[in-house]
Amino acid sequence: MNEKELKTETPARDEAWQALQLVREAEERARQMVEEARTRTAPDLLRRAAEEAEEARKRILAEARKQAEQLKKEIVDRARAEAGTISQQAEAEKAMILKAAENNFEQAVTRAVARLLELVETRKVD
Repeated sequence: MNEKELKTETPARDEAWQALQLVREAEERARQMVEEARTRTAPDLLRRAAEEAEEARKRILAEARKQAEQLKKEIVDRARAEAGTISQQAEAEKAMILKAAENNFEQAVTRAVARLLELVETRKVD
């Protein structure tokens, strides 16, 4: 090789070598960025996922409480309505029993009076 070829070849080699060095440095920076993203992003993603899960749990729990309160209110309202109906039925039965007792009492008094009168009359005659 002559000196001229060597000189023209050397700058081309130097440029190629520098370009190769730049590519290697860029690759290393890219690897570092990927690793940094992994180390930073994974815990951050886990933290965010945990926060979102906690928020979802709270939302679901609040909705379940709300539904339970609504169901409880409906059950209590139904029980009160049924208790009112039963109370009305009991009062009606009580009124019927009292009326029947009153009728029976009047009949019993009438019979007792008739029997007493009968006894009194039969003793007067004797």
